[in-house]
Amino acid sequence: MEHQMMMIPTTDYIHFTGLVTCKYHHAPAIQSIVLWEHNILTKEFLLPQELNLDQTMYPYKYDIKATAFGDYPTFDYEFYVNIVHNCSRWMKSKVQQVSFPRFDTVGNITCNKNIQLD
Repeated sequence: MEHQMMMIPTTDYIHFTGLVTCKYHHAPAIQSIVLWEHNILTKEFLLPQELNLDQTMYPYKYDIKATAFGDYPTFDYEFYVNIVHNCSRWMKSKVQQVSFPRFDTVGNITCNKNIQLD
């Protein structure tokens, strides 16, 4: 009888929160924040997610809730966000990638990380 590795379906709930500041200005405009997961097989994986970005008071606050379904074959998550903003020296829009720590795929993930745009 052959031994086969069996993947057990899993659902992990991810919650990232924090403040967003700008290195050059105190009133940057953030056009978008999108959470991605790097995967060896699919390279980049867009997670089902809900974003709340409060730009009414500086520093800004973000809150991202997402769902992931395991990360085969590495069994750890490598999350990052792509942020489109105009927090450059000359207020020109750009994309900045911000990485989160690696997380094991077992259980739910909560992380508070402040982000400084530049």
